[in-house]
Amino acid sequence: MSQIADAIAYLTRSLKLARSPELRRYVIIPLIFNILVFGGLYWLSGSWIAGWITAATADWALTGFWSFLNGALHFLVDAAVVLVWILLLGLFASVFSIGVQLIAAPFMGFLAEKVDIQITGHPMNDESIPAMIVRTFKRELRKTWYWLWRAVLILFVVGVIYFIPVINVLASAIWFLWSGWLLGMQYIDFGADNRQVPFEVMLERLKEKRWLVLTFGAIVMALTMIPLVNLFIMPVAVIAGTLIWVEQLAPQPQDQKTPI
Repeated sequence: MSQIADAIAYLTRSLKLARSPELRRYVIIPLIFNILVFGGLYWLSGSWIAGWITAATADWALTGFWSFLNGALHFLVDAAVVLVWILLLGLFASVFSIGVQLIAAPFMGFLAEKVDIQITGHPMNDESIPAMIVRTFKRELRKTWYWLWRAVLILFVVGVIYFIPVINVLASAIWFLWSGWLLGMQYIDFGADNRQVPFEVMLERLKEKRWLVLTFGAIVMALTMIPLVNLFIMPVAVIAGTLIWVEQLAPQPQDQKTPI
């Protein structure tokens, strides 16, 4: 229970840190980036699909006895267009964040670095910006491979369980736990990456605090599924993940942890 409480405490604390003068600009820049990319792709996709539906149904008209249903037919077409916009919003809310994390990883790396320095007071190793961007991008690809093949395997298992009576209720729980672990790893890894901790070593450290990672990731996942909120949650989650790494997981002298 203490690890679950810790996860909530770190997220609450990260909200306060995100508004601090030292970190504010590193939060605002990726936030603007997210809004521009999310809004642009959402509008382009929705406009194209809605336009295609409108054009494809422009000549739809009932004649003769059924002509009185034309009003209802036009209403259904309009409803389909509205439904497209709603479904796209849900799709972007649940899937889009993965792509944004990959693209915005360098920005998040800067934010995690500032949080780390502010908390520990220890400077980072000297590294040029291009080198840092390349290293971070490679790390994101490594993480993508980590979750991709596992996600396919877990999805297969969940799919099989779903069609088995009684135990099919476990399908959603398994997927939820996996997703929580994945997001927890994603955001905590920014702090580990800045200290150039190998990916495999970082994973071993995470296993020591499974419930902390799972709870943190599950809360972030729930917030990510809320439209518009998912635009704001990424910088806050990066701050919280960095705090968790620095204070709970990173090796410290005499194995002491900084209090929350």
